Amino acid sequence: MSLKKYLICVHLILPFFICLSSFAEELHILQPTFEDEPTILELQRAAIRYAEVNPNKITNWRRQAAIKALLPEVSVGYDKNTYRTVSSSSSKGEITFAVGPDDLSYGWDFSLSWDLGELVYNHDQTTIDSRSKLMVQLRNDILEQLNQAYFERKRLQAELIKYPDKTSQAYQERELKIEELTATIDGLTGGYLSRRIEGKF
Repeated sequence: MSLKKYLICVHLILPFFICLSSFAEELHILQPTFEDEPTILELQRAAIRYAEVNPNKITNWRRQAAIKALLPEVSVGYDKNTYRTVSSSSSKGEITFAVGPDDLSYGWDFSLSWDLGELVYNHDQTTIDSRSKLMVQLRNDILEQLNQAYFERKRLQAELIKYPDKTSQAYQERELKIEELTATIDGLTGGYLSRRIEGKF
């Protein structure tokens, strides 16, 4: 290749490498922020924990209801009775009455009873089933909101790379929207996203 052709190739290719280098530098600036953020799975777990809608909660309720059916119903009673004694005597045609002493009696009773029908069908299960349906619906609603906010935020983060000028309106609009979505995710997870970004745990 002649020197002239070589210089022409360099002249044509050089701007491309300059743009590529600028893009790589911008990507390098943004990418660590992305990598330091929690995954969607981590955020989902944080949201479930924060809203107290873990499926294990229902499992524990069912286990406790089953144990309750095995436990007896305990009844304890205490009785106190007072009997007044009245006696009479007759002397020379006169009748005399005497009262007392009183007779006192105390009694304790203790009983255990089982409802064997509870072993077959526990009435608490009806309440647990209703709560379970409500909890599943609530959990699904929370995860749906979280997923939408998370992936919309990721999309906007990727778009920021296209705008190297951080003072441009397009960049600032997307950055503001990212902050809004961050607040939404924090609201669903109890601030988990922001704490992770700030390195607080």
